[in-house]
Amino acid sequence: MWEAAGVRVNAAVGPHAAVAVLGDDPAATGAVTLGIAKLQARQRRVYILDLLGDGQGLVDADETDAHPGVSDMVHFGVSLKKAARPHGSRPNVWLVAGGAESPLAVDVLTNRWWEVIADQVRRADALLLVAAPAMVPTMGQMVMHLDGIVLVGEAISPNPAAAQLGEVRSETALHTPSGSPSVPSFANRLAKPAIPRWQLPVAALLVLAVGAAVTYSRWRPLLGLGGGDLNSLPAIPAPIAPAALASTPATPPGNEASYSIELLFTNSDHDAIDYVARRGDSLPGTTFNVVSVASDSAPWYRLVTGAFRDSASAAAHLAALRQNGVVTTGAGSVARTPFALLLDSATTDATAQLRVSAFRGRGIPAYALRDSAQVYRVYAGAFSTEFDAQPLKLQLDSLNIQSALVTRVGSTS
Repeated sequence: MWEAAGVRVNAAVGPHAAVAVLGDDPAATGAVTLGIAKLQARQRRVYILDLLGDGQGLVDADETDAHPGVSDMVHFGVSLKKAARPHGSRPNVWLVAGGAESPLAVDVLTNRWWEVIADQVRRADALLLVAAPAMVPTMGQMVMHLDGIVLVGEAISPNPAAAQLGEVRSETALHTPSGSPSVPSFANRLAKPAIPRWQLPVAALLVLAVGAAVTYSRWRPLLGLGGGDLNSLPAIPAPIAPAALASTPATPPGNEASYSIELLFTNSDHDAIDYVARRGDSLPGTTFNVVSVASDSAPWYRLVTGAFRDSASAAAHLAALRQNGVVTTGAGSVARTPFALLLDSATTDATAQLRVSAFRGRGIPAYALRDSAQVYRVYAGAFSTEFDAQPLKLQLDSLNIQSALVTRVGSTS
C-alpha cells in the first residue's frame, strides 16, 4: 500500500540524483523508499542507504552483519561498489546497510563524505535514496549535501533550507509542501491513543526504586531546568573513589555487553529523564546518552535499552519487544554500544538497585549489570565510541560525580 504512495511521489523525485526519504515510522519510510526505487530503477541504477535499522524491509539483519555499510564507508573509506548488495526482487536496485557502527552518530551525519557520495552518483547518472528517521540530531546538516527530501507520515523537515520534493502523508495522499506542521512533544507522542502498545501495565515497583519516584520533582534542577536547591539533594550512598573505580574486579572473558537497542531520540532532557524513570524497571538497562550537536545548539538525548553480547541477541530481544507491544512495529534498532561510564559497583543486587535509585534521583540515567563473577556494576550511558561519552561525562563532572569510561560488561538478568 505504501508502494502506491511511492508511485505518486516518483514524479517529485524526477531527475534528482541524491534524495533523503525521511519519516517518523521506519516501516512506512522503508516501504516508500522501495516504491520510489522500483520505478526509478526502470531508467537508472538506484542505491538505497538504509539508516533505519533492521526489520524495516530494506536490509536483513544477516546482510547487515555480513557486509560493510554506511558507517564503514564514512570511517574507513569503503567504496559504494564494495558495500552495495543487489536487491533480490528488484533489478537495478542496490542496498547498503547501516554498518558496524550506528549510521546516525553525529560524526557520520556531519561528515563531508555525504557531499562526495552525492557527487559520485550524479556523475554516474544514478539515484541515491537515503532512508532515515527525520528526528535525529544533525540530520538537518546531512540533507543539505543532497538534492532534496521526501517526507513520510508526520515527519517534518529537519532543515527548512533543504529542498522539499514531496510528502507522503497517508497511504493515499501526496501533496505539495504547504508549510511545516507542528511537531508533537516527546511526552505527547508517548501518550497518543493511536499507539496504545507503548502504554504498558505498570508492574509493582521494588521498594528500592521508590527513591527515584519520590525525588522526581528535584531531578530537573540538575540539568538546568530551574527550581530546587542542589544542596538539598540526598547523597549517593557510599560513593566510590577513583582508585576504587580503577580496581573494579577484572571481567571474565566473553562477558562484554557490546550491543543495545536504540529506542528513540529527543531534544528534551525532561522527557529523557522521565522515560528512564517510567521504563527503567520494565526495560532493564534503559539509559540515555547526551548527544552534542554544536556549541550553540541544545543537546539531544539518545535513549537505549538492554545489554547484549552480540547483535543477534539484541535483534531477538527487539523482535520480542515488538511482538509484545512494548515497542511499536518498525520502531527500534540494534546499536553497537561497547562503552559506558562506570559509577559504582556492589556485591548484591539489593545494594546495586539502591545505588541506581539514588543516581536516578539525581537525574542520572543509571542502571546495573551483573557480570559472570557476580559483581554488580552501576553504569550511566551506553556509547558507540569513547568520544560519544564526553558530553555525559562533562555533566557528571560538573555535579562532582566520579565516573570512569570503561568497556561495558555484564547482563541485565
